[in-house]
Amino acid sequence: MVARKVMAFRRSLSTQLLLLLLTSIGVVLGVYSFINYRSSRDEFLEFVHGATERSSDLIRRGTRDGMLLHRLDRVQETLEDIAAHPEVAAVRVYDKDGLIVLSARREEIGHRIELDSETCESCHQQDHTTDVGRLSRSGLVDVGNGDQVLRHLAVIENETLCSAHSCHPSPEDQRVLGVLDVEMSVAPVQRTLAATQWRMASTTGVLFLIVGLASVGFVRRVVNRPVVELAEGTRRIARGDLETRIDVKGRHELADLAGAFNGMAADLEAARSEITEWSERLEQKVIEKTGELQRTQRQVLHMEKMASLGKLSATVAHELNNPIAAMLTYTRLVQRELRDQAIDQTVREELDSYLTTLQKECSRCGDIVRNLLAFARRSGAEMAPIDLNEVIERSLTLVRHHLQINGVTLHRDLLEHDSQMTADGGQLQQAFVALFVNAVEAMSGPGNGVRELTVRLDGDPDEVRIEVSDTGTGISPDVLPHVFDPFFSTKDQEAGVGLGLAVVYGIVRRHGGTIDVESRLTVGTTFRVALPRRPRPDGAGRGSQGAARNEPHEEAPR
Repeated sequence: MVARKVMAFRRSLSTQLLLLLLTSIGVVLGVYSFINYRSSRDEFLEFVHGATERSSDLIRRGTRDGMLLHRLDRVQETLEDIAAHPEVAAVRVYDKDGLIVLSARREEIGHRIELDSETCESCHQQDHTTDVGRLSRSGLVDVGNGDQVLRHLAVIENETLCSAHSCHPSPEDQRVLGVLDVEMSVAPVQRTLAATQWRMASTTGVLFLIVGLASVGFVRRVVNRPVVELAEGTRRIARGDLETRIDVKGRHELADLAGAFNGMAADLEAARSEITEWSERLEQKVIEKTGELQRTQRQVLHMEKMASLGKLSATVAHELNNPIAAMLTYTRLVQRELRDQAIDQTVREELDSYLTTLQKECSRCGDIVRNLLAFARRSGAEMAPIDLNEVIERSLTLVRHHLQINGVTLHRDLLEHDSQMTADGGQLQQAFVALFVNAVEAMSGPGNGVRELTVRLDGDPDEVRIEVSDTGTGISPDVLPHVFDPFFSTKDQEAGVGLGLAVVYGIVRRHGGTIDVESRLTVGTTFRVALPRRPRPDGAGRGSQGAARNEPHEEAPR
């Protein structure tokens, strides 16, 4: 774990940048300190050289009178006094043959040095004396034990005053009398240079530390922190947190990168929101389309069932119509023949009651056959321009007495503008009367409170919609899907045979319309009929079907 962290630290951009920056700063400061030290050392040595030359010149001038007067003892004392200064290492005077004639150290007097030595090279080169102009020279000389002195060699020329004195044996043509050797100690200079070197090293180290700390802070603030925030933001984005934003201030490239990152995160968040919204919409659409497909499937099944029932009903009606008509005719003939027969009056009345009952049942069968034919009929509608408001008014007039007997309050809202359409007015009237009567009967039971029948019409240029609502007992959920089925009824056998709504369904279908029902127990029922203003040529309409919706409460028979 530690090795992984160390490896990550070494490979991080901030560490590499910091190492490069610190290395560059260290190299620059080191080179600067080295150059500064060399420059300072050269300046010190140059100053010491100059001081040595000036000291040599002062010694030469200070001993000039003694030399002219050939007072060597006096010159010797002067040299010893000068050498007493701690910075003066030695003062010597050589003659032209290399013999030390004067020295601040008396034990050196009388010693001779070789003519080919470095000291004698000032005056001698290839056994002859060199030009006076290059006789003086200076330089550092090792004196043993690692110590150095700065030696300055200056020639002592044979001046006119010297050759003129009788005390000087030197001939006039001899230009050089000897060499003045002045050695100055460089220990103070070395101590100063060492102190200077230490101060420079310390200053360089302090500067490197300060600049290094400043660099660390700079890299951490300007580079490391934004990079870490960008990396962490990228990881949060990868985990799905698209609300992540990075706050990097400034006008540098990392700030621009952070701004681009925030823009990318905002775009991703907007895209995800849009995708989520579209997903929810698609899911809702799938649910809606699934519901529509299910309803369509039920409607198609209902249409097929109704078509099959229609064929069956037409066949049955045609097969029963003639026998029922014959039975009714023979019943009437028997009644007429019975009046002419001489039989007991009691028996006559009993037989007459039987025949009357038979006649009523035959008439009832005839009505059933006619309803079957009306339900099964697919054509025969006489389409013509009609006024739908007038058809509704006529239908309400036919059931007005029925409304008054049952105490039903009527509310109607007819079409205000265009109420014209093409339809079979008689069949529509039959359908509306059936719906109105059905609604009144649903409110006629005992205990029913408010009894209101509402007829509402609205429409557009393509179709009209009729809504018939009652405040009856409602239809139970298990009954509601079958209200348009033939021979299905919740009434007793005497009240009906269950063909009313089936006939209404057939009429609406022949007009190319739709009908559906919505019901809530104890609240009421609403039938909605939609009819095209101009039926299509095929007569099939946009879906000749019925649909039922309900919200269950208590079950009440209809």
